[in-house]
Amino acid sequence: MGVTGAETAAGLGSDLVDVAALPLDELDALPDTVLGDLLRRVVADALTPGAEPLAAFQSALELR
Repeated sequence: MGVTGAETAAGLGSDLVDVAALPLDELDALPDTVLGDLLRRVVADALTPGAEPLAAFQSALELR
């Protein structure tokens, strides 16, 4: 797994993480970081049929 700096089509700099070569059976060996937790969650959600995504936000607008 590597982090690379890349230029996007719009010319903006971007830091991308290349996980293409990361074996799925090594996910548990990743450190307890935000990236490690996210990768484990994405794989678990993909392998668990019926798991529904949840999104929440708090709006600053008030309805009157």
